[in-house]
Amino acid sequence: MKINFSISLKLTLLVVFISAIIIFSLTYINIKQQTEFFEDAYYEKASSLTKALDASIQNTIFLNDQQRLQGYIENFSLLNQDIIKLSVNLPEEDELVVFVSTDKNTINTTSGEFNDISYSKGANIYIPHHDENRHTLTMLSPVNLSGNIFGTYEMVLSMDIAYNALDKQMRNLILISAISLFIMIFSFLYMLRKSIVKPIIAFRNASKVIGEGNLNQIIEIKSRDEIGELADAFNNMTVDLKNSRNRIEKYNKTLEKLLSQKDEFIGQLGHDLKNPLTPFIGLLPIITEQEKDPNLKEHLKLLTNNAEYMRDLIFKTLELAKLRSSNIKFDIEKLDLKEEIDKVLTRQQSFFKENKIIVDNLVNDNIIVNADKLRLGELLNNLVSNAVKYTPKENGLVTIDAVNEKDLIIVSVKDNGIGMTKEQLSHVFDEFYRADKSMREGESTGLGLSIAKRIVEKHGGKIWVDSPGKGKGTTFYFSLKNEFGKNK
Repeated sequence: MKINFSISLKLTLLVVFISAIIIFSLTYINIKQQTEFFEDAYYEKASSLTKALDASIQNTIFLNDQQRLQGYIENFSLLNQDIIKLSVNLPEEDELVVFVSTDKNTINTTSGEFNDISYSKGANIYIPHHDENRHTLTMLSPVNLSGNIFGTYEMVLSMDIAYNALDKQMRNLILISAISLFIMIFSFLYMLRKSIVKPIIAFRNASKVIGEGNLNQIIEIKSRDEIGELADAFNNMTVDLKNSRNRIEKYNKTLEKLLSQKDEFIGQLGHDLKNPLTPFIGLLPIITEQEKDPNLKEHLKLLTNNAEYMRDLIFKTLELAKLRSSNIKFDIEKLDLKEEIDKVLTRQQSFFKENKIIVDNLVNDNIIVNADKLRLGELLNNLVSNAVKYTPKENGLVTIDAVNEKDLIIVSVKDNGIGMTKEQLSHVFDEFYRADKSMREGESTGLGLSIAKRIVEKHGGKIWVDSPGKGKGTTFYFSLKNEFGKNK
């Protein structure tokens, strides 16, 4: 599941992350500097103690008196409480051996490798060591008497007191850092909410209100920054949208009035043309039949075809005007889709035979749709006639099928004809549009698919078309509510 995070939360997490990094980095640097400071002090202290030892041991005779030297280093350690262990290592048979030590268990044992390095190079070696509960510094220094190196001092100092103080300081520093981090975050969030989050929420709420159609909504933000400028631009945009909507509503009213006047004009013109044309069409076949002159008879047949085309054009134009009217009522009833398709195909059998086209009804039985009986027949007649017109006469095939999708029936009329391009598909339902420009004007009015589209839309459905391309056939689809969808 996808989780959405608000801008406020995202910025808060970002500030917490960055602030934590900065504060704890500074804390770490401070602790590291304090640690180095404490250890440097112990380095100096260890050096001073070894110099004091050199000054106290005046001659090699003293070094040869093991008992006396043992007592001295024990007293020296007691006077310096930080000393955990103090040993003097002298060479014996080419190796350094512990001569005397406050840790008597180590006397006469071989000293460590770092003692040898200090002895051979005459330099001090510092070895700090830390574990969970203890901090020590081991110093290895040459026994230097009158410029001669006789052996090494091995001194282990405790740094616990200093590190205990450092731990306490570190805890205080972390507490102060946490408090500072909290104050910083709280202050930033307050500024963030006031200057960014609240304006964004105001924009969001105003956008929702405007989306619902209320263009009187304004955003009251007076800040003198980009947010304030954005609010002013938003309010100006709202005013422009309101003015544009008012103009569009005015234009729509004017357009509706013009469309209504156009429909009235087309209706009146259609009636005026139809009335004188009807007897003319009725007389032309009689005159043609009685005419003996073959040339004149041929001219009369052509005149009859044109008159019939004109009548068809007038009827379909009147039908379009009628379907555009909001006053038209459909007589919706439950219809057996397969049965209604069979009726349409039966009426057009002669047309199919004339064009040598096979039309198959593949619709299953008992598919019930809610439709106007006459309008459904007209819709199917237009789609089937259109498919036959654009299908080749040899091996021509048109199939009609239907599928049930939830509360809709999707009907398809498919042919294997000339097909269409994307450009043709985008205009196929336009009035007076003909996909095949080579077809003679008298063969198609270009209104059949426009009428089909209006019939489907008046039923509350949709109509669309698909074609793989030129020469690959075309399929028209339209949807109607089925019985379940109507009752629903």
